Amino acid sequence: MPDQVETVLHRRPIEAFAAVGLMGPGRAVQHAHSLAPARVALPALATGRHFLQQWQLRELPDQGMWRHSHYDSFAPPIFVLHDALVHASAGIVAIGDQVIAETLVHTEPDMHGFRTLAKGIAIRPGPVRRLSGVHLLAGGEADYYHSMMMGVARIAAVPENYQAASAGVLVARGATRALEALSLLDLMPSLAIEEVGRDATLRVETLILPLSVCGESAYHPCVADFFRGISTNVPKLARPSPRCLYIDRSRSYLRPLVNEAELMRALANLGFVMVRPESMSLADQARLFRGADVIVAPHGAELTNLGFCRPGTQVIELLMDAYCNWCFRNLAGLMRLRYDCVIGLAQRPWPELDPAFHTTAWKISVNHVVAAVAQTVQRAAA
Repeated sequence: MPDQVETVLHRRPIEAFAAVGLMGPGRAVQHAHSLAPARVALPALATGRHFLQQWQLRELPDQGMWRHSHYDSFAPPIFVLHDALVHASAGIVAIGDQVIAETLVHTEPDMHGFRTLAKGIAIRPGPVRRLSGVHLLAGGEADYYHSMMMGVARIAAVPENYQAASAGVLVARGATRALEALSLLDLMPSLAIEEVGRDATLRVETLILPLSVCGESAYHPCVADFFRGISTNVPKLARPSPRCLYIDRSRSYLRPLVNEAELMRALANLGFVMVRPESMSLADQARLFRGADVIVAPHGAELTNLGFCRPGTQVIELLMDAYCNWCFRNLAGLMRLRYDCVIGLAQRPWPELDPAFHTTAWKISVNHVVAAVAQTVQRAAA
């Protein structure tokens, strides 16, 4: 494909590729198999339900999810593609003039080198390189949660015989903790790590494409296997880990908690240690969360590390009323953790909030958090 020549690709969900003659035996796209779904029990919200029953909330992905006692996991499908175009670090995949819609999730046109059209996208691919491999690329690769859950964790859905048939794994260059995670997994020795940059274009002769193992935070049990696979290869340290953790987000510009300093002082008086996991190696993060008994944290990507916790670990997540995202409650359920929440208030009316509302300041009652911790300790002792 000539350099700097714009290519128009029509957006299509992968299951719809059969309608245009591209999926099936002997075709460019083959649905190899899907993992079986599972029902995952969710922890009851002993403290949080008192807020949730009375306060107006904006919940993600659906309103009323806090009442659910379980979720039904996503069933990750595995596809084998032949002669596929893979564009940019987000891993946008096209067959002929059809782009797989699922590979456009969390992509950004300016960052990943494409224009959005009414029925698809237009790209300007650079020089094409040829290879084969397992596709672990995903948009939002600079975010720890997206990098791990939407990207690297998909390796857990790929059977060993498919891995053995591949020359390598494709990961986004600079994806947060991706290389560390892969180095801690027992991958096939023959699998080379192929880092894909934002301006790269690849022609993949045989592409193993596992779709999401999360769905809308409906994590498949293979995600638990992924975290266990990493944790198994992280040796213990001689010194004991702190048992009570507070995840300090004071350096983040996203969803600033305006009274976080006051909250941290109160929790320090209860024996909590303030930590910033983003400053640690992945192995040290795994050790830290594996050793904890109680974790208190505002909602944020660092809670991805709940995957490393021991069953029964108590988690108290602090959530803003304008953004109650239950992805970490679902992860806690998958990992068999005890979970509760405390709700705080956005500092301006919701109608004024940007649709993303990720930069909105909020405040939480320190007394409510301290009371939730006290109740947690009492329940654990009972």
